[in-house]
Amino acid sequence: REDFATLSGPSSGSSMSSISLSTLSDDFFVSSLRKPDFQRETANWNPQKVVDLVEAFLDGDLVPAVILWRSGQFVFVIDGAHRISAMLAWVYDDYGDKRRSREFLENQIPAEQIEIAEKTREIMNERVGSYLSYKEAAKSPTYADEKIKNRLGALASNSFVVQWVPAENAEGAENSFFKINQAPTPVNPVEKRILRARSSANAIATRAINRSGSGHKYWGHFDQGTQKEIETIGKEINKILYFPTFSGSVVKTADVPIGGKGYSTLPFLFELVNVINDVSPRQRKDPDDPDGSGALKMLRGVKKALELVSTNQPKALGLHPLVYFYTRGGQFQPNAFLAVILFVSDLEEKDQLSAFTDVRKDFENFLLAHKEAFTLLVKNLGSGPRSRPAIEKFLKFVFTQMKKGKTTKEIIENAPGESEQFSFLASPPPSRGAGKNKSFSSGTKSFAFVQELQKHGIRCQICGGLIHSNSITVDHKDRKSDGGDARPSNAQVSHPFCNSGYKG
Repeated sequence: REDFATLSGPSSGSSMSSISLSTLSDDFFVSSLRKPDFQRETANWNPQKVVDLVEAFLDGDLVPAVILWRSGQFVFVIDGAHRISAMLAWVYDDYGDKRRSREFLENQIPAEQIEIAEKTREIMNERVGSYLSYKEAAKSPTYADEKIKNRLGALASNSFVVQWVPAENAEGAENSFFKINQAPTPVNPVEKRILRARSSANAIATRAINRSGSGHKYWGHFDQGTQKEIETIGKEINKILYFPTFSGSVVKTADVPIGGKGYSTLPFLFELVNVINDVSPRQRKDPDDPDGSGALKMLRGVKKALELVSTNQPKALGLHPLVYFYTRGGQFQPNAFLAVILFVSDLEEKDQLSAFTDVRKDFENFLLAHKEAFTLLVKNLGSGPRSRPAIEKFLKFVFTQMKKGKTTKEIIENAPGESEQFSFLASPPPSRGAGKNKSFSSGTKSFAFVQELQKHGIRCQICGGLIHSNSITVDHKDRKSDGGDARPSNAQVSHPFCNSGYKG
């Protein structure tokens, strides 16, 4: 990526009319390619689509044109970045997990990205063959695979058609991008806001978290101290959200990350930054952050809020993600995550963390028994800002009822009076029918694990709530100040807050 607004300069050299395989193998051409910093992440294609593109190119099928814009020494890809990236991934055998990717991302590769890269390579080698196998076949066609030999003759002539943006300046080229990308695959509205406001504090903070302080440095024009702090906090937040890593589709361990899978999550992180920092989703313009102070303030706010939820900081409640942030079938729920963050921040602001701890075990058992609550609220109200306040209200309602000593039966009876949105509590949870398929789905397998977690999971010996590996401390049953020693019999596991704040 490059910010071509600051790098615009006189164009030099002729404009090619096509990009062939030899062009893609030319290091001089490849080194001149850039994605504008307002371009979307090149991560929207699944492995199948990457393989389909390479196969179509090799077979000479019709492939849409690539749209470029030249500025000085660089050639910017205005449209077609996924197409070119797929071909370059094949040429370099790097689908996001090898040397070029690791150098760019400073070796910060999410586990899911590695898993997807390996899957793509496996399908590619099976259906198409590696780029190296084609080079070897060109040298020794006698022993080459028949499918590869049939393609060799046409490879020199197969190419992408190139169209050039006639704009003379960066602003014109940027406007061309947003016009082109309204169809057929429009840019997600949240993603479009991030791209348009890439110099704003919330967009910069989001980018720092998304790639753990690595990748293209949208903060690179700030002073060195500010850059370093942005990268450091971004990396710390990414670790809080996405460690330990979670890959696959079935929950087989209690050690899942609190933020879901850390891959292609830019819109969710942008919403997280905005929600915690009270930035309106309807804000018409995200102002630029000229010196990085705004981005740092937002990053610190996010870190503080997350430290209350899942770290070993003294105030951390250590909320178990499978109780609060995942469905019974093991799917991460962004709306629930954001609502819980706000709920916990409100508890801390009102000095209610101890009151919450008093009822925490019953509170979590209630949520586990009514695991469909968040899903039904989202289904009835819609995603994003429409359902998040309702989930937060639901959490506050259950907590308030439990503080008053209400039983589960009484809470369910009182729910419709609190809000019609909560009337579903009076109905039995939706059945997970087996249907005709005799094999268990990934959701059913995860469901079985979550049930076992509720029965046999590790619990805090002070509050009785479930413990997650990211927030576990060892407490003295008898305080050291009361003469308690370090014998194993005097040790018990607990949440950080239960140990240092609640028990005192």
